[in-house]
Amino acid sequence: MNYSGRITAAAALLLVPARWAAAAVPGEEGIVGRMAILVFQIALILFAAWLGGQLFNRFNLPSVIGELASGMVIGPYLLGSIALPGFAHGLFPLHGGFPVSPELYGFATVASIVLLFLVGLETDIDIFRRFAAAGSGIGIGGVAASFVLGDLTAVLFSRDVFGVTMGFADPVPLFLGVISTATSVGISARILTEKRKIDSPEGVTILSAAIIDDVLGIVILAVVLGTIRSGELNLGQAAVIALRAGVVWMGFMVLGLVFSSRISRSLKHLGDKVAISVMGLALALLLAGIFEKSGLAMIIGAYVMGLTLSKTDLAFMIRDNLVVLYRFFIPVFFCVMGMLVNPGDILDRRILLFSLVYSAGAILAKLIGCGLPAFFFDFNRRGAARIGMGMVPRGEVAMIVAGIGLAEGILGQEAFAVAVVMTFVTTLVPPPFFARMFDSAAAGLRREISYKPEREHLSFSVPNPETADLLMDKILGAFRLEGFFIHRPDLRRQVFQVRKDSTFITVRQLPGRIEFDCRREDLAFVHTLVYEVLAELERLMRHLQGISDREKIGQEIFNPATCPLVPNGERGKLARYFRPETVTADLSGKTKEEVLEELLALFVRARLLEPAREKNVLKELMEREKDMSTGMQEGIALPHVRTADVDRIACALGVSRKGVDFAALDGKPSRIFIATLIPAESPEPYLQLMAGIGQFLANPDNRKRLLACRTDEELYEIIRLI
Repeated sequence: MNYSGRITAAAALLLVPARWAAAAVPGEEGIVGRMAILVFQIALILFAAWLGGQLFNRFNLPSVIGELASGMVIGPYLLGSIALPGFAHGLFPLHGGFPVSPELYGFATVASIVLLFLVGLETDIDIFRRFAAAGSGIGIGGVAASFVLGDLTAVLFSRDVFGVTMGFADPVPLFLGVISTATSVGISARILTEKRKIDSPEGVTILSAAIIDDVLGIVILAVVLGTIRSGELNLGQAAVIALRAGVVWMGFMVLGLVFSSRISRSLKHLGDKVAISVMGLALALLLAGIFEKSGLAMIIGAYVMGLTLSKTDLAFMIRDNLVVLYRFFIPVFFCVMGMLVNPGDILDRRILLFSLVYSAGAILAKLIGCGLPAFFFDFNRRGAARIGMGMVPRGEVAMIVAGIGLAEGILGQEAFAVAVVMTFVTTLVPPPFFARMFDSAAAGLRREISYKPEREHLSFSVPNPETADLLMDKILGAFRLEGFFIHRPDLRRQVFQVRKDSTFITVRQLPGRIEFDCRREDLAFVHTLVYEVLAELERLMRHLQGISDREKIGQEIFNPATCPLVPNGERGKLARYFRPETVTADLSGKTKEEVLEELLALFVRARLLEPAREKNVLKELMEREKDMSTGMQEGIALPHVRTADVDRIACALGVSRKGVDFAALDGKPSRIFIATLIPAESPEPYLQLMAGIGQFLANPDNRKRLLACRTDEELYEIIRLI
């Protein structure tokens, strides 16, 4: 069969289920039609979630809240049910009383599995073990207080909100108690990082307690869900379900941690990093299904698989390769969760009052439940308050649990709306107070504790940013050759986490130095690696110095044959790097250093360089000239340097009447000088800029015009054509 025949047969096979479905469900959309609607829905959700997230970020608020709000706006209770051309019932109509279609909720379910899998991958068990006592006590206290207070609040408002008096062991209060236990430590961790308190006693205790929160909260969810599903709401049945949940949970947990290295080795046999990451997610989906069939929630299985792989050297790599899936699914999840909320319920006076009391109880429960136990672990009032406030925010896990309750029919629209309001309040209100608590340098402990650091710190100085870039590139390459996996958690910073088996090393590139954090037993390895990298660079430099074509390459920059004239339509593109204040037609300097001083004075005059930093940049330029002169030929010199003293690329132009010895390639005095300052930290296309300048100066007529100028104004008018 030829290719066209195969395509025709495949198309026919694909159309069979669509036609069958359309015929089997009279009056409804067939599979193809429903999938077309789903495609429109996903597209609109992604746009709306992005806009909502960006809007909230602009006000320094969490993007997830913006995504939830976007879902409420475009959902079936507001804009989603408005009739549109081709969508008679709106793009997001109600489906049999449920706010979203099964297909869309299926997307949200997969998103929750991806999210909990990544949460498990990011769990640092080492931190938990190091501060296990304090973390366990504080985590257990927070979970217990939150569960009890959340349940009791629901009982108190049950008649007013739900129309019937409920007891402590009834399904709705139990589930609202579970929702209240979750802690979203990501917000607190971000604040701790910004305040440089992530390694403080309060910081590590919060992170450790959050692990206990996650584990206990998910176990309680399993027990409550199993108890409600069984229909037997008594202590005996709850004990049986708790035992079964504990056996399944702990069984898979222990097996996962024991065999994590074997699972890691098996995945590595796949070879391809993307395939490894996809198969890791496949294992999470598989375990999620097993847990669901065992009577536990799917998200528990996904979390267990994440914990299993969190101690392996694949954890960072899987997270990096799944980031696109995360960026796709998670906004969909939060937006769909927002669609499940009826804004009319929130505006109802009874439900709004219940929501605010429930939210206040959720905040108070963490402050008391986590703060009081902190006193037993040498924290003073300040430290206990910091820990309690750091444990308050709820987020993704609370919404996942609430979504499960709604889908299971345990929670109604009113109770789900209450959970959403609580998530809003606990995510928005506490973080500013938590950040202010660390403005004071006062200690949070009653007495200083000292412990032998488990990590060693190494620092190697480097002379300039260019050398640091080259050295860092070679160091990371050496790690890769040794079989290490490299993760860069923040693209804005030169920080790399390097991992292989049990070896975990952090490498940072800072101004003037490269730092390593590692275990004591890895010190010799790091020293050996750096020594070999330096030796390799020395060999490389010797070979580079032997290249005889260096001058010829420099001369080709201004060869008219290889530098065609700039087309009229492209002129003026490079002029934005110059200003009228950064050009002078009369340089008076007689030496290289004097000329550079005059050019830097132009940057200062244009307020592109701080006067106090002028000498430092001059030193950097002179160091660059010692490495290799920027004097070219035909009277042209292009001094340039990367520096931390400017925040954007800028150019200055100067013309010398008599010429200056700039060690040019052709040995002639330089008369046309274009100096360029490039920011050290941010990527800028300065090579393209210099190539464009080369194209302009390669034309002898342009050089003559520059040299013929008598005023700065005339010079700037010409440079505007570059």
